[in-house]
Amino acid sequence: MATTDIDGDYRTNNVTVALSKQIVNGPKMRELIARMVTKVGQGLTDGTLAGFPLLQSQYAADPARFMGLVFGAISDFCFNMEYVRRITDARWSYCTKAGDHRVYYPYLGVCPHCVLKGNRPVEAVLGANALVGEEERESRARYFGNKIESHHVGRIGERVIVYILDLLIKSKFPDATSLLVFDDQHDVDAAFFFEGLGIITQIKASPLILLPVMSVMNAPMTEGVSGETGLPLQKRDHTFAGFTSSDHELNLYFSTDDTFLPIGKRSGQDWPYAPLIGALDQASVFKIINNWLTIYMAFEVPKRLRTGDDKKKAWLTSGWGAPIDDNKTKAGLARSDNMMKGTYASLKYGAYYVQECQRRTLKTALVANIDPVHQYADYLEKLEDIRWAHNKDFKPNQNGDETASYTIAKDRLTFLFDSVFTFNRQIMNDPVLADAWDLGGFIKKLIDGSATKTLDSWSGYSAA
Repeated sequence: MATTDIDGDYRTNNVTVALSKQIVNGPKMRELIARMVTKVGQGLTDGTLAGFPLLQSQYAADPARFMGLVFGAISDFCFNMEYVRRITDARWSYCTKAGDHRVYYPYLGVCPHCVLKGNRPVEAVLGANALVGEEERESRARYFGNKIESHHVGRIGERVIVYILDLLIKSKFPDATSLLVFDDQHDVDAAFFFEGLGIITQIKASPLILLPVMSVMNAPMTEGVSGETGLPLQKRDHTFAGFTSSDHELNLYFSTDDTFLPIGKRSGQDWPYAPLIGALDQASVFKIINNWLTIYMAFEVPKRLRTGDDKKKAWLTSGWGAPIDDNKTKAGLARSDNMMKGTYASLKYGAYYVQECQRRTLKTALVANIDPVHQYADYLEKLEDIRWAHNKDFKPNQNGDETASYTIAKDRLTFLFDSVFTFNRQIMNDPVLADAWDLGGFIKKLIDGSATKTLDSWSGYSAA
């Protein structure tokens, strides 16, 4: 089952789900993307970008790549909002190391504040008894943060990717149609139609960087009483606590510089989108992107080659491994399992759909938020331009020597990937897709203002 209503949430019986029970708050996610992209466009022309030297240098070096990385940061931030929608009042971690009394709702198995302060992430593990030896702490039952169901991660990722691709295509082809598949049994995740062509896609998206939720309390947390005095004992750092999140002001926490972004109290079906969108100015948007890029650039360095600050910043990414995170949660195509499944899906699309299409108007794309990054050479580089065909379509040359060479009609050769589109790197074997998802062209529209109208019509909301 599929729908052109990419804001809605459906089940396989084609019944629309009430917003309060939807896996994704589609309308608000779309509004968030529109606002962030608009603020980036404004910041490129009014001087705001100059206040962020890292972003300025990336933009000056390659505007198209810069736009891709901006979308990478925005997509992770959308994931972040959906993770925040799912916070509970259990398993908050307590810490006083910043000089005040804080609780964090962590998505990794380490204290968001302390993980960058020591030389090893094990020094910041959560839930470990500080009085036991290091060996016991290392071998404890693994806790890798407050995760959400993998099925929900997949659904969120599909929606984020479809929204951004929809934006890119419609900025070029306003009459394009985007189709979101919501049947779990189907092998296609989304499809896009424009100019008489159809693109069928396999989506493998999951977050690389998530900002934990944090709240500062007016007084210390206590746990038990002193046997000597009978007075309450202060709770130990890095232990878990219950916390009534609807009664306290909450923030998104930036580990890299110990700052935070307010999101208000947990309240209403549009939280945390509504209070955040209303408060997002250009400086906030660029700070979010700058934080993401700072961590991403550390992640780009191969794991064994990371040193100093790069090694520590990479601890803030998903899928690092013990004691930080389960390595099965690596982002996008950085997880080899996703790369392999996506490659098979692309091959199947070619054999069952592209070659069976008499008009030859179908294209395929493997889409993710992040490619294998530092493992690109090991998993993707030698596959990116492969073409294949069925054995029956190869004909021996006229000399009759079947061991010498074969000929094949051009239209019987099919790219394994017409495109592998990720925000940090794009493989474009098909010129039509290269034109439709042209990041360089899109950023030019942002700069000259022509994309503003597209953003408003695309989202259905004012992005001002």
